[in-house]
Amino acid sequence: MKALVVGVNTRPVVNSLKKLNFEVYSVSHYNPVDLNADHRKYLVNDKFHGHFVDKYSEKELLDLSKEYVDLVDCIFICSGIFESKNSKTPNWDVVGNSPKRIKNISDKYKTVKKLENLGFNIPITHLVNNKYQFEKCLSELKSVVVKPILGSGGIGVTNIDFQNTDNLDIKYPVLVQEYIKSESYSASFIGSNFLCFNKQLINNNIYVGNISPYVPNLKNETIQDFKDLMDSLDLLGMNGIDFMLKDGFPYILEVNPRILGTYETIELSSKYNLSKAILENKSVKPKDCFFKKIVFSNKGSSYSIDKNPLIRDIPQKGAYVEGGEPVATIIGRNMADVREMESGILRGV
Repeated sequence: MKALVVGVNTRPVVNSLKKLNFEVYSVSHYNPVDLNADHRKYLVNDKFHGHFVDKYSEKELLDLSKEYVDLVDCIFICSGIFESKNSKTPNWDVVGNSPKRIKNISDKYKTVKKLENLGFNIPITHLVNNKYQFEKCLSELKSVVVKPILGSGGIGVTNIDFQNTDNLDIKYPVLVQEYIKSESYSASFIGSNFLCFNKQLINNNIYVGNISPYVPNLKNETIQDFKDLMDSLDLLGMNGIDFMLKDGFPYILEVNPRILGTYETIELSSKYNLSKAILENKSVKPKDCFFKKIVFSNKGSSYSIDKNPLIRDIPQKGAYVEGGEPVATIIGRNMADVREMESGILRGV
């Protein structure tokens, strides 16, 4: 069997498929040394990791994928594909949701309004087309979260309050939601099969990791409600729901209709190959807690990281990574070990 994996970072899915003896084709932005693909195309400069938001091109990834699409038996979609307003949606037969379905569900405004009509709790949400509408929202809500209508990973998300409106550079239209003071959580599914809740690690609105499984203080009926949501949206493959808590109730922020950042922690926790589970539309049972943390460069620096069971997404030796860009991913059984490993990477140990 042959599989193609496309996305910003394909390594977790590629390496799982290799364990199933697939011949794996990878098309990704990053090219870590621990990516075990048989065939690969990528965008990043192996020796210089520049600013992702400037260098990333979904169009280039789709163009690079064209050579592989007809060679494989199945296609897996990771983050960063079919999630922007300019995304093209080829007629690929993918595992899980179709390209058009991914783009449709990734429209945050349309999706949260649909969920609101279905009776789910969502933050107060407005589609804002100009500064006058924005000022009206801010006067009503006082503190808001401004998001691009489509996008992933928290890129472009900003918190703004009534006292902090100077020098705003907002590219309309945008999504404006009420600010909810809460930790960030998610629920992971394969089809309508609930896998687990997770705690999302967020820094400046950017996703930097997660804890899986994690049990927030929720009402017992939440799992069934979320299963009903999966059925209502007719979602296939791996999907996730991002939510926060308000007065003890989950308020849904968005739905992610593709392979999730929690993929690897859930796979390790359940001791079951998650690619196999997705292909079989099978539930797994995460048990032991795993911590995932993406390490970001404090300042521009060259990195030479030795292989280590806790470290993933290792850049090529001597690669220069600009400040604020991801260097590697750490996955461990406790946060103390993860933090110690992160400090060592940043010190160059």
